[in-house]
Amino acid sequence: NLSRWGLSSSSECSFCLGPESLLHVVAGCQCYLDRFTWRHNSILNFLANTLQTVNGSALYADVPGFKSPSIITGDTYRPDLLLSLSNGSLYVVELTVGYETNLENNVNRKKAKYKELVKQLDENFNE
Repeated sequence: NLSRWGLSSSSECSFCLGPESLLHVVAGCQCYLDRFTWRHNSILNFLANTLQTVNGSALYADVPGFKSPSIITGDTYRPDLLLSLSNGSLYVVELTVGYETNLENNVNRKKAKYKELVKQLDENFNE
């Protein structure tokens, strides 16, 4: 925080004028949404490009240049990435790039969101 370091007399966010905190700056400022999306997509693109080299796998990623995960999941669920391995394993990856104190909440939220999809895929994937 600039005010905490003595670099500013205000504790307001310089972009949206909301209360500035580390959580706000890293993951909450509405004026920074494009930057948060860019950070998320950059990490997802790195993961997709890295995982596409796994031999005997099929990769579906929600980034340009890859098949969309909705080919398998439909439009109800939109995971960021699916990795299907030749041994029958299917990995559902939902990327969350946020503030570390929200990590457990984000994990629980994503698990709950995809619980039914994982169950359906487990029952139907290799039939």
